[in-house]
This record gives sequence, C-alpha cells and structure tokens, in this order.
Amino acid sequence: MITLKFALNEVMDIAMHSALAPRHTLRATSDQCENGETVHAALWWIRDGSGTYLTGNSTHKGAPRDAFAEGYGPGGDDASGILGGDSRVIDAIPLYEPETSACLHSALIRAQREGHNTLALTLDGAHLELRTLAAPKPVAPYGLTAYTRGIVDLAAAKELRLTWKTGKAKHLLHLAARGPHGVKGHVVIGARSGKVLRAAITYPSDYGVVQTTAEGTNDVRTLLDRLSPSPCPSGCTAPGVNACFDRALQK
Repeated sequence: MITLKFALNEVMDIAMHSALAPRHTLRATSDQCENGETVHAALWWIRDGSGTYLTGNSTHKGAPRDAFAEGYGPGGDDASGILGGDSRVIDAIPLYEPETSACLHSALIRAQREGHNTLALTLDGAHLELRTLAAPKPVAPYGLTAYTRGIVDLAAAKELRLTWKTGKAKHLLHLAARGPHGVKGHVVIGARSGKVLRAAITYPSDYGVVQTTAEGTNDVRTLLDRLSPSPCPSGCTAPGVNACFDRALQK
C-alpha cells in the first residue's frame, strides 16, 4: 500500500480548469480510446521519470501547473520504478460520474471550505482511494530550496497556520496565528528559483495595526525568528488585543 499527499489548493486549481474547459479540449487516455469510452473532465494521475503528479485532462489554454506528490517532484525521488515501471502510466480520475452522480469536484470544494488542505491518494493493489484532511503542515510546492524549506519550518514552529497559494511566477505562503488577536502575514517565494523574495507581518493592537516588511532570505528569516507564538487561542472572545493578552497572563 502506498499513500501520496498532494496540496489541495493545487489540485483544486487543476480540477476547476478541467471542469470548466470546453468538451472538445478533453483528452482521453489510451485505455479510454481503446474501449471507446465517453471522455469527461478528470484528473490524470501520472507516474513517469519526472515523478508522480496530478494534472488535468484538458488542452484548453491557461492550465495551472501540475500538482506533484510530496517528495516526488522533479529532482526528487523517481516514482516510476515504485508506481508504474519504466513507462509512463496514467490513471483517469473522473471529476463527475453521470452513472452514479458522484461529483469529486464538489467534494473537493466542500473539503476546502471545511479547512482541509491536503489530498491523500492511497493505492492498495488495484484499488485507488482519495481522501482529504487538514494537515498541521500543508504540502509545500516542489522546487523550494533547502533554505526556503527551513524558513517554512520556522514559521510552523512559531505556531502559525500555513496556507499556500501557488502560481507559475511566484508562490504566496499566508501566515496566521491560531486566534483572532495574533499576527498575520505572508511570504513571497519565486516559483522558478524556489527562493524567498520578501515577507510582511501585521501586528494587531487596540490602536491600529503595524506592519513590518523584510526583503531577501536572511532578513525574512530574522523577521520570523523574532516572533513569539501568540497566546491568543482559537475562538477567542476577548473584546480586544489587550484584553486577550491580559487573560493569557492570568492563566
């Protein structure tokens, strides 16, 4: 049995693109062509020499980048020998099945709204299972440098909730303390270089907010290193920042 994890936000972008694409742009797998199957919008799970990833089955313009499994992106482990032999292997995962009215696309949207950030794909023999979960640390985009991964780990160690928004030119790592009276911010990372470009942190107070920015990897790391985990708990009902921190001191 093998379980792979994918970033749910990346999978959602792919699913949306295929679901909204014109029908004539939808591609069929070789098995679908041989069996004369009707082609519907789908996720393609591909295993080849570059790794293992999910992509869409539409050739329509503006396709998002592929969603690689954690640890199996370009330059990572070679998934071909583990998951499919030496040749390219493709499985089509329908986003909608007319026969059963099952809609994977809608299920993924609901999961994302409920705070899930990870799609887990489990292969047990010939059986393939998909499930979503809210992982404490979401799957990061492939291609990050070791130094950038260290900065991401530092943000997680500060008990910040991490949310990725990936793109072809840059990635945004959104940061948020667990409670409403904690810091918020973001880190900008180059998609091609995998390096941290800049960051901004907003500190709340009862007298307004103060934002601090940093440019470059070293300054961003210093900015995050100075943060302390917020004492504000999730679901805090304190009327303001000072009242929230006073409650924390009394505990």
